[in-house]
Amino acid sequence: MSTRSQRGRAVQTKKSGVSRTLYIAMGAVVLLVIAVAATVALQNRQTAATPGRDPARPATNVPTGVDANGFFFKGNASAPVVVTEFSDFQCPGCAYYATILSSQFEQEYIATGKVKFVYHEYPLSGHVNGAPAAYAARCAGEQGADKYWAMHDYLFTNQRQWSPQSDPRAQFVAYARQIGLDTAAFEQCYASNRFRDAINQAKAAGDALRIPGTPSFAVNGQIVDTTGATSVEEIYTRMRQAVDAALGGR
Repeated sequence: MSTRSQRGRAVQTKKSGVSRTLYIAMGAVVLLVIAVAATVALQNRQTAATPGRDPARPATNVPTGVDANGFFFKGNASAPVVVTEFSDFQCPGCAYYATILSSQFEQEYIATGKVKFVYHEYPLSGHVNGAPAAYAARCAGEQGADKYWAMHDYLFTNQRQWSPQSDPRAQFVAYARQIGLDTAAFEQCYASNRFRDAINQAKAAGDALRIPGTPSFAVNGQIVDTTGATSVEEIYTRMRQAVDAALGGR
């Protein structure tokens, strides 16, 4: 009886060891499959992006360029009035100006040679993707000033698409592809963060001018007073009034 019992325990112990090894091996395989699936899902999330909506732009053909401080402009470089917009790509009010109001201003003032319009990046600290969007625009600008403005338009038109993303890189690459950029060069530029210092300096310059918020405008270097303004339309109206005053009836 004792021998059978011992053999029974011996046999039972052997089976238990085999089962434990088998379960461990199966568990390892399951964990490996889960890890691979998670990695693939993460890669797909990081590389897959839905194309953005095409911006609705006015049928104007204006010159574009880069000024001595590295800011991109559109319009006649020798225009009598210079308007500088201090703007954050993630700011909803800035998107409203860019997509709703700017086309009228472009047709009446920029395309006619009266105004040189400069875009001064001013990413707000509360907008985590504001600075990355500015990097994307600058990287597009490496391939031509017109490409900067094309990326500018895509970023504002599709602000709600990329703004909440934890990593908008793939989305910016999709826009780069849509505007005909060399996407490999764009990705290399964006990954390098080489425009980080320039955007930080742009933000610091705006801070030194005590920019009250975005969008804000300066006309010939003078910040437009928007005290008490309650809408982007009102800010825009005051900017136009300042431009008209600077033009002096021209």
